[in-house]
Amino acid sequence: MHPKEKILPIFKKGLLFHGWWIAFTALAVNSILSAPTYGGTGLWIDSLENHFGWTRTQLSIAFSLGQLEGSIVSPFVGYLIDRYGGKKISICGVIIASFGFICLSQTINLTSDTTSWIDPLIFYVSYMIIMLGVSLGGWIPMTVILNNWFTKNKSLAMSMGSVGFAVGTFIFVPIIAAIITPDRLGWRLTAIIVSIFFCILIVPIWKIVKNTPKEFGLVPDGEENTTEHEGIGSSSTNSPTDFSLGEALKEKVFWYVAIGQGASAMMTTTMMVHLILAFKDQGISLQSAAVIWGIAMGIGGVAQVIGGIVGDRTPKRFAACGFGCLQAIGVALAVVVDSYSMALVFAVIYGVGYGARAPVTTSMRGEYFGRKSFGKIMGISAVPLMIMTMIAPVFAGRSFDSTGDYTTSFLWIALFGFIGSLIFLIAKKPLHPSLKHTLK
Repeated sequence: MHPKEKILPIFKKGLLFHGWWIAFTALAVNSILSAPTYGGTGLWIDSLENHFGWTRTQLSIAFSLGQLEGSIVSPFVGYLIDRYGGKKISICGVIIASFGFICLSQTINLTSDTTSWIDPLIFYVSYMIIMLGVSLGGWIPMTVILNNWFTKNKSLAMSMGSVGFAVGTFIFVPIIAAIITPDRLGWRLTAIIVSIFFCILIVPIWKIVKNTPKEFGLVPDGEENTTEHEGIGSSSTNSPTDFSLGEALKEKVFWYVAIGQGASAMMTTTMMVHLILAFKDQGISLQSAAVIWGIAMGIGGVAQVIGGIVGDRTPKRFAACGFGCLQAIGVALAVVVDSYSMALVFAVIYGVGYGARAPVTTSMRGEYFGRKSFGKIMGISAVPLMIMTMIAPVFAGRSFDSTGDYTTSFLWIALFGFIGSLIFLIAKKPLHPSLKHTLK
């Protein structure tokens, strides 16, 4: 019996290609993992600031330490995925992240000096565990898996996977904002509830996710496998023009894309950590600020699908540049928001820019470098991204503690994001070294 008939008889020709079910699962996984970890960062900072009296610089360090950790482990994550498959790594990551939120619920003062960086040490360690788990469980392994399952519809599929952050923030961050306050469940019990929801994710990952189409006797995009007796169709195997990690690292475009995406990610992480707090300081209630952030991410979710479609039909470097510049305009606009209507304008501009850019920059690597070493390439390319996103939130927190607002930091970060987006314009698709030799 053919594997696709034995395991999943409903996925015969004419019915939904299983790769799309994996894309839906990736969406759900990334939604639940990222919402409390990234989208709701400002809510944890606000709760701990009020409970312990820690400064925003101190609290921002937790997120930045997580990014530093990510820059160190990301290359190893790529190697682990290429060796053991994204599915196993994802499940391990979910378990680790769940444990991290249990640790977060037990945060206490360690010293009598609330201004010391040592005092929030439990919070730092907890957040590093959480972010390690989310890195292992969400975006990177799911992206690698989707890259294996799709070719022609790569950007659209990856947009469905990466839209999870936006969807999760839209749905769950306002809910967390409503229950995290001391007069409701409080931050400790909220952290435990998040941990429980994480554990539930193991079920769909285990049941639905498969590392490659060949596990069902399929090929990418659901094309007909004409080499059934040979096992896997040729389109599901590595191409001779796929780049190895070493070959990719020698290409200038690899670093152009990494730096460009890193500059855009600086804007994203700064908004994750500080936007809700900024809007609260500018006269909008915490719950309303969380709703606005959720709306921005909801718009971003729709825009990711649009960005995926645009990325499949236009040169990706142009799309990445345009959407990244729009995101930078949104960050700059955030400093003048002082009303709900202005906040909605921000939500639209920032949401479209952030959302549409995200799948384009991810699928660009798959198009440029192929499948052969995609996990390793994703892992290494995350290093400059993590370093850049490590710096930005602490810079914004330090700026706030010094000046009392976010104007200076948001404008500087918007400028870096704009410049980084322009770098995409020179990120042309590289020729494989073998083809360069042939041309000579």
